[in-house]
Amino acid sequence: MQMRKHSNIRTVLSSTLVCLGLCAILPVQAQICTREYAPVCGQMAGKTPQTFPNRCTLDHSQARHIADGECTLAQLSSSLPMPGSDGDAHGCKASAGYAWNAELASCIRPWMSSAITLEVAAQRHKCMGRIEMHCLMVRELQPDQKKTPWTPLLVEIEGYEHQAGRRQILRVRKDRHEDVPADAPSITYKLIKYLS
Repeated sequence: MQMRKHSNIRTVLSSTLVCLGLCAILPVQAQICTREYAPVCGQMAGKTPQTFPNRCTLDHSQARHIADGECTLAQLSSSLPMPGSDGDAHGCKASAGYAWNAELASCIRPWMSSAITLEVAAQRHKCMGRIEMHCLMVRELQPDQKKTPWTPLLVEIEGYEHQAGRRQILRVRKDRHEDVPADAPSITYKLIKYLS
């Protein structure tokens, strides 16, 4: 009889311990929400607003309450970035293809503008643009590549003053231009610095 009493006490103690363990876990378990449809508009961190079936499901999703009722078009569109509002720290608009170029200290579209190294020959040569003129002879220098042949540059390099008899290496900004008038150059060059 005494053995049975000890066995019952152990069972009660075990059950109590199990109950205490479950009671400690229960607040952490998922919240149970009703199926009541009383829509609310809310927003989870980093996501667009959405309509939740009720306030309980909104709270359970850890979403921020925006308004009672279904989300309106205005609430949905207000969370979307405005066109052109994707500027980086320098104000460059990635959606328009612009990126910051530290060397040029400006926002550029890489396929339209770049910094290049040009070697300028010691002498100008006759060339034919719209009229016959004396052009700078240049070649672009690129690391680990063979030197290319000299080609006439049909425009002047802004900010550069050629010294006859002296070959020079320059760092220049090269810009391609769209929709230019027939008498304007489609590519322009501007001196950044002298390298030699």
